[in-house]
Amino acid sequence: MTIMANRERDARREQKRRKVSPLEGSPTDAQDVPGWSGRIMVWLRVATQLVGIQLLMLAGIVLGLVVAGVGPALASGGALLARVVDGDPTDHLWRDFWAGYRAQLPRAALVVAPALLVVGLAWYEMLVLQAYGTSGLTAVLTGTTAAVGLYATAYLAYAPAVLRRYGDPPLRTARFLLVAPLVSPLTALGCMVTAVAFTVIGLRFVPVLLLAGMSVPVLLTGILVDRFLDKVDSRNDEGDDEPPESSEAH
Repeated sequence: MTIMANRERDARREQKRRKVSPLEGSPTDAQDVPGWSGRIMVWLRVATQLVGIQLLMLAGIVLGLVVAGVGPALASGGALLARVVDGDPTDHLWRDFWAGYRAQLPRAALVVAPALLVVGLAWYEMLVLQAYGTSGLTAVLTGTTAAVGLYATAYLAYAPAVLRRYGDPPLRTARFLLVAPLVSPLTALGCMVTAVAFTVIGLRFVPVLLLAGMSVPVLLTGILVDRFLDKVDSRNDEGDDEPPESSEAH
């Protein structure tokens, strides 16, 4: 009896040890980590991932001279942020980011650069109109310019998830990104609000902009866009499962 009791006690200790040891570093694991200190460590690792991805995206943007660097930086950073959301953050942040950056460089740059230029031009036009315009026409032009800039912002918000999930050529990907906000207006609105809110916060608090001004918006908009894309994929799968219509005359 003593031997059996010792074995049961050892088995309980081993089970407890195995339950405590995994610490993947994502919010989904916080429920499995005993004690408040373990949960704090999980969230600290998530924060570290967010800051690390943010800095890598900034480096990728600079490396690509902004216009050619934003696309692959967002695509590669978005892929790593999606892993954080899924509960599987990478243990090789530097290597995985630059591998994804190189893989996405030509396609993502071609897809994202036009929308980035539109956002920049819209921003410039609004500043000019606000500085020199005084007529009623100025208000109309300002509203139109803002609408174009916001739509281009939604395009950019959809881009990381679309580039990560699909391997279509640049032209086809850009065509999908142009249409996607129209067929999912609530998702597009959520992406616009998120992007604008973090832009305003970042301009007011520059350290926040440098440390998480892109990684957090990309993470949040990625969650929204992934839900929309899941619905698109499920509809496509249902369409593929339907039997083809008979061509025989009845």
